[in-house]
Parts: sequence; C-alpha cells; structure tokens
Amino acid sequence: MPTLQRFPAPRVLMVADDHLLPHVHVRLNDGRESTVDIDTLEIKGRIAAREIRDELAWIAANRALLHGDRRRYKP
Repeated sequence: MPTLQRFPAPRVLMVADDHLLPHVHVRLNDGRESTVDIDTLEIKGRIAAREIRDELAWIAANRALLHGDRRRYKP
C-alpha cells in the first residue's frame, strides 16, 4: 500500500488491488483507518471529518493525480 501523502498524524494511502470505487485510505497513528471517496469525499470508517480536514482538502485538490495513480496501480 503506497503512501501518497504524509501529514503530522495521518497518512493517505492507496491499495493497488482494491476493487471498490475510486478511493484512498486515511490511516491515523492510533491505528484507526477510513476510506475516502476521491470524487465525493465521503468517509467510511472510524475517523470523523473534523479529524482529517487537511487531508480532505489535499484529496480534493489532487483528484486528477489520485485518479492517475489509481489507473497506474490498478491497470
């Protein structure tokens, strides 16, 4: 699972063989993890939006990059 971006606490990751709709994983240092839909920013998991505001902004600003990475990791 390559790390796409590191923040002070969380990491934004992508799983190469994931079959769900385009999304990334956000993992906190305490082990909690959620998925975030690249297009809608919908969060599924144990992390609240208020805890990952900066990460959501980064995902929104880098949608094209993330879609390109998804195509590269999952041809």
